[in-house]
Amino acid sequence: MLSRRNNILWGWIFLAFIALFSSCKTTKRNGSGVKQEQMSALSYETFGAKTSITMGGVSVGATLRMKKDSCLFLSVQPFAGVEVARLFATNKEVVLVDRFNKRYAIVDLASGKDLKGGYEKILKVGKLQALLTNRLFLLNEGDSDATIKDFSSTQIANSWLLQYADPKSRFNQEFTLDESHRVKSGQVSSADGSVRWDYAQVEPLEDGLDFPREIKMVVTQSSYEGGYHSPKSATMEFSINYKKIELNKDYSFSNPIPKGYEKVTAQEILSLLNIKR
Repeated sequence: MLSRRNNILWGWIFLAFIALFSSCKTTKRNGSGVKQEQMSALSYETFGAKTSITMGGVSVGATLRMKKDSCLFLSVQPFAGVEVARLFATNKEVVLVDRFNKRYAIVDLASGKDLKGGYEKILKVGKLQALLTNRLFLLNEGDSDATIKDFSSTQIANSWLLQYADPKSRFNQEFTLDESHRVKSGQVSSADGSVRWDYAQVEPLEDGLDFPREIKMVVTQSSYEGGYHSPKSATMEFSINYKKIELNKDYSFSNPIPKGYEKVTAQEILSLLNIKR
């Protein structure tokens, strides 16, 4: 029972990061209408949170810690004090540790050899952190935050749709802003699938900044094994809930791989995914 749950957990974690993938007024990509200074973004050097990951009505606890533009650490603990999996990401690699089976895998982001189609960009720390902290980002840019002027903007009633399509990239990106110019949702899509996320349960932090406590995610993968005109798709839905958020604490980030663990391939870790098409 625990082994099966652990396998599903790995599926949640990796797909979360890999895919891990009325009257309107339209403007050109100059950011007119909504201004960058009207947006409020979370400022932090380190970010920590007690979280829960929910899928199919089952929730497990987790601890998330991040150092801005540097690294991200996620520890999955379905039972109090019992860690079954951990993930550690830098801009060069993602380390997946299976505590239950005492093994680990490393996904090389620098060369992109472990992932196909450019999806290593989604796993870069700056992109992951932006998604997890309610900010704009562009896959094809560096780790600096994206701004309104990077997108074409369309006003729909009191909301805004931001779009980015680079002919040199296989990805399209969209963000929606609410009437307060806060990021409400985002999506990255390509011919191979899409990753969409929606922010919910917005509450003020200690400094008064409104911040979502829930991220609802839908990951869709497309397969063209039967031909381009007969695609198959698999969809996974899950949510991340922040229970307690701490900013600018003095966290330490060390080697996440315990001694004596067996190194396996990223493909072996991916084989744990149990997706029904």
